[in-house]
Amino acid sequence: MQYSESIAHGIMFHHFHDERHYMGQGSISGKEFENILCFLGLNRMLDPYEWIERFDTEGLIAENLCLTFDDALLCQFEIALPILEKYDLKVFWFVYSSVFEGHPVKFEIYRAFRSKFFENIDDFYEVFFAKIFDSEFGDKARSVIEETDIAQYIRLYPFYSVHDVKFRLIRDRVLSRQEYEAIMDEIIRDRGVSPDDLSKNLWMSNEHLKYLSDRGHIVGLHSYSHPMVLAHLSYEEQWEEYSRNYNHIVQVCGRYPVAMAHPVNSYNEDTLQILKRLGIRCGFRSNMFPQHEGVELNRTRHEIAREDHANVLSMLRDSKSGGVPVNGGSHF
Repeated sequence: MQYSESIAHGIMFHHFHDERHYMGQGSISGKEFENILCFLGLNRMLDPYEWIERFDTEGLIAENLCLTFDDALLCQFEIALPILEKYDLKVFWFVYSSVFEGHPVKFEIYRAFRSKFFENIDDFYEVFFAKIFDSEFGDKARSVIEETDIAQYIRLYPFYSVHDVKFRLIRDRVLSRQEYEAIMDEIIRDRGVSPDDLSKNLWMSNEHLKYLSDRGHIVGLHSYSHPMVLAHLSYEEQWEEYSRNYNHIVQVCGRYPVAMAHPVNSYNEDTLQILKRLGIRCGFRSNMFPQHEGVELNRTRHEIAREDHANVLSMLRDSKSGGVPVNGGSHF
């Protein structure tokens, strides 16, 4: 049995683990990655430039797939890239730029902290929820959780647990970025951990991006600082996010970006107008559902569907032996 879907789409990857790179929620090994590629069907993978050309000419068919990697993680370059090169596959790499300019985005550091300093993710959630519900944000957090259809959220992202969803609701709908970071920094300090140590070996360098671009991969936009809810920003703030991201890639790769992916699937009509203004020819969502009920998938060039690797891995396991649920997908 092989992977089958009824629409052309991307496959989304984030974290990989080996002896050098930590195992975290949703991360996969190189062997699992190779198994996924074979399950998807190597003959179905389109070169990113061919993908865009076919999209422009309405030449994509349901069997077409492309591979996408978000967030410029070093583990992708060191674990996934050698396997891509083994099969001569070119892919999309969607990067945010702040980390390349000396401004690490903390959510990746927090992910490393959760994975390395707690026996399991629920142990972290116990500490996080206790701190939130005992704080000034407690009433609002309880209200948001009670008013949200958590089952519907999990339908969109089936690799999330109930606690995963509650954490994301609090982070994205209750706390500002500054408030969330203050709480997480306090938890890290309580454990006696250094954020600088946590940030080692997390991201690629500009040299890595240039290597990828020079060898036929597409390095594309993923915003400047990876806001968790980019759609809440004003037009001017969104323009700043994407124009700075665009300029960084041009400077490093010597090519104009032609593709992008929406960070955490957050965008609105302002975002789509900005992408048109920048000349972006191809943009990806982060799930297989349309933005609005009853709206066709891939309805615009900046809303192409993507499947999370965690869902593909579950399908692969199901096809072999009845399956083992995969907990934790590509999102933070």
